[in-house]
Amino acid sequence: MPDAERGLAPGFLVAAPALADPNFAGSLVLMAEHLGEGALGFVVNRPSPIQVADVLAEVDPVLRRAAEAAGRAGGQVLVGGPVSPERLWILHRPGAAPPDDGGLRVGDAVALGGSRELLEAVTRNPDAGPFLLVLGYAGWAPMQLEREIAAGAWIPMDVAEDLVFTVPYEERWEQAVRRLGLDPGGFTVGGGGAQA
Repeated sequence: MPDAERGLAPGFLVAAPALADPNFAGSLVLMAEHLGEGALGFVVNRPSPIQVADVLAEVDPVLRRAAEAAGRAGGQVLVGGPVSPERLWILHRPGAAPPDDGGLRVGDAVALGGSRELLEAVTRNPDAGPFLLVLGYAGWAPMQLEREIAAGAWIPMDVAEDLVFTVPYEERWEQAVRRLGLDPGGFTVGGGGAQA
């Protein structure tokens, strides 16, 4: 898997408290790509009401049963963003992907894909490590994200694999803010950066 282009990816965007867009308020976004053509990311702290087992049943009832037998059908699917909400993405550990999967490495311990083969690999194999199923994504046009950061909507930070796979969803934004050295209860972001 090739490494994601540098820039804001791989990394996180931490939503500033003043960000009022309902798609992103209080969100932690894993940035997978940041190129001249735009940027691609996934909200990793917004669970949907859809269960992993339900998605697997839609794909193939046999796959759902196999995942249940392997103890891999639990959990909620995440809302990755407002773009293409019907599109399923898979965040996983890099070693879980089948050879020639064509996925994207997002840092050292996170990878991204969307193939049926990958879905089968992560849900059938209990040794594949943690994974997240994500519907939709966040996308930005060229220079749009840079303008939003300059306006104080986002604070970039490095990828921390535990914020993708381990920390409970409802604690991810707060944990990210604290790791930035800020108080989740009150900070502002302006032209000079974040301030408590």
